[in-house]
Amino acid sequence: MAVFVVLIIISNVLLSAVYYVNKVMLNSNFYQLTYYLFNGKAGSGSFKVVMDTIITCIPFALLSIIVTVLPIILVKHFKWFAVKKFIKIYAISLLCFCVLLTLHSYQFDDYVINKSKKTDIYKYYKDTNKVNVSFKGKKRNLILVYLESVESSLMSKENGGLFNKSRIPELETLALENDNFSNTNKLGGGKNLTVSSFTMASLVASSSGTPLDIKIFGGYNEKNKIMPEVKTLGDILKENGYNLKVIQGTDINFSATDQYYKIHGDYEIVDYNEMIKKGYVPKGYLEWWGIEDKKMFEISKKEILETAKKGVPFAVTMYTMDTHFKDGYLDSECNREFEDQLSNVYACSSKQVMEFVNWVKEQDFYKDTTIILLGDHYTMQNSYFNGYDNDKRSIYNVFINSDKKISNNKNRVFTNYDMYPTILSSIGASIEDNKLGFGVDLYSGKETLAESKGLEYLESELKKTAVKE
Repeated sequence: MAVFVVLIIISNVLLSAVYYVNKVMLNSNFYQLTYYLFNGKAGSGSFKVVMDTIITCIPFALLSIIVTVLPIILVKHFKWFAVKKFIKIYAISLLCFCVLLTLHSYQFDDYVINKSKKTDIYKYYKDTNKVNVSFKGKKRNLILVYLESVESSLMSKENGGLFNKSRIPELETLALENDNFSNTNKLGGGKNLTVSSFTMASLVASSSGTPLDIKIFGGYNEKNKIMPEVKTLGDILKENGYNLKVIQGTDINFSATDQYYKIHGDYEIVDYNEMIKKGYVPKGYLEWWGIEDKKMFEISKKEILETAKKGVPFAVTMYTMDTHFKDGYLDSECNREFEDQLSNVYACSSKQVMEFVNWVKEQDFYKDTTIILLGDHYTMQNSYFNGYDNDKRSIYNVFINSDKKISNNKNRVFTNYDMYPTILSSIGASIEDNKLGFGVDLYSGKETLAESKGLEYLESELKKTAVKE
């Protein structure tokens, strides 16, 4: 009998997971789940994050327990069936139902259907190892900042966003004053594809023009390899004498991000653990997912100054985290001008990024430096955009002090894959045919794959089992 009680408990845990996915997360899918299950490793969050998740689920979990146990109580009271036999059948049936419901919530059915189909989309893929990329003259420095869950949608309606009052006014100003590639005739950004809708997949897409499909591009093992057959941004910059560094306030082991940066460019890694070793924060310090963005930016300034002294071109990649779901991390120094926490977190993050950009502009190396700010994907907090048109959402981008002159940047259709050649172009690289992987250099004005074949085509074909030609 104890076994069947355990089955009912497991069923309730699964129901709570389904509730959490549908209440909080918008873009959770089986592509994301399978990658994290096999490559997630450590570093996925703090005690506070785990507790917030549990607290969110408690009301539903209690209701779920009452609802699932009620039939047993009724059967026992009214003696409709033999109680023990009923509990066995009921527990097994309930578990089967909950497993199927959980899989459906993570779009498992969509995953299986698509993976059973083949695609020839790779005939449009420009092999990153065969495309000639060259630099002429003095090489420009690169500061690339990935902004967690930041969308152009967060800007004011006046300038292309979805809100009457901008949630990211400073980032909006930066987009107005610098190079922004837009899906509208105002400010805007790129579109979110299912297969690149989480941070690791977005990183790989924007730095290699390639989907995070480890079976096709050489696999992954714990020692040193993740997609070794792909030539990435880090590989190209390393070949051209750049000093490479990645900075983030979380444990970079999560989702094999450390392996990606080691195998592709041998970046110096300054993550949460390294920050403790260097004495930036005391041992045991833990805020949010590691350290808060305010501290991350201050540490980044010191690391960038140290890197700049070496007298060679440098490329520093950084990650923000305060704006991660659920509700973000609201620093004690942040203003509270909006009713909901996440809006206040976005507004505070916007100020922090602007302050950092202004600091970079004050440095001697700025004249030879391009700053790029990229949202990684749509926010996964489902409730935040309730009542808004999801089709009008887009991912934030801005290129500051680019080597190229912008044109044909309005009413474009593009994705994270197009960021790879565009990043290289912005620091002065010449790219054969302006294409790398599935990406097109947006500065070139050439049609992207999303424009020539359609966004729906990319969305459907990239989900299928690919055959590399």
